[in-house]
Amino acid sequence: MNIIVGASGQVGTHLINRLSQKGVPTVAVVRDPNKVKSSNIQIRQADLFVTDQVVNAFEGGTTAFLLTPENPTSNDIIGDTSRIVENYRIAVEKNGIKRIVCLSSIGAHLEGKTGNLLMSRILEQGFNELNIEKIIVRPSYYFSNWLGYYDTVEQYGVLPTFFPGDLKISMHSPIDLADFLANIIAKPDQTGTTKVYELVGQEKYNSQDIAKAFSTILRKDVFAQSIPSHKWKETLMSVGFTENTANNLIDMTQTVIDGRTIPEFPNETIELNTTIESYLKTQLRK
Repeated sequence: MNIIVGASGQVGTHLINRLSQKGVPTVAVVRDPNKVKSSNIQIRQADLFVTDQVVNAFEGGTTAFLLTPENPTSNDIIGDTSRIVENYRIAVEKNGIKRIVCLSSIGAHLEGKTGNLLMSRILEQGFNELNIEKIIVRPSYYFSNWLGYYDTVEQYGVLPTFFPGDLKISMHSPIDLADFLANIIAKPDQTGTTKVYELVGQEKYNSQDIAKAFSTILRKDVFAQSIPSHKWKETLMSVGFTENTANNLIDMTQTVIDGRTIPEFPNETIELNTTIESYLKTQLRK
């Protein structure tokens, strides 16, 4: 049985659908069952901060798919991550889970002040002492992050960005990521091994490239507009981030701009195929 945490999120939703299509036994673990759209998946409710609920949700599992929390309203997102990862570890041990698949991020191998990347690092290292199969999946930047600016793009023809307009970074489709994860989860156990997969996009894009893709699809002029660094915190807090989560996102953004978020194993990266134009066309048709 495969235990899928975060099954109502953007990656989790696609993942449980892919596993269902493959006929793979799956349990979706979510805080709010009403957010799970699939009717073919067993659902278990759990607050990831409550140890007993996490332990019960993992019952009967052999593989667990794990990720870090996304909560811009947190006042201690790193502390929250540590608590949740500890609950994962307890649940894995008590239920005899044989394999974990951790959704991490490229750059999680870095030490120092890396903001949200530190959350992925905490997840990766939280099971070091367990003799189980550990699969670490580190994707690059999600195309879907740009959809958060869609209303501004449509109304004003402006694509806000925290990145310099000419900074090219690897980006990918979260649907491609879900397909990759589904294939990994469906594989037989190899107890006791550890494997790291680092996923990159078909090509690197900068903010101007993304604006051009929006221009083509919407048939209107769209221009990338970089937000100056002294405005980052103010901008994030104006859309609901706390000072704590804003600071963490800022630290990660600076790490990206500084060119540090590169694969740990550059000669072994796996390329995902969807282009930004293809992804946006599909999403904006919905």
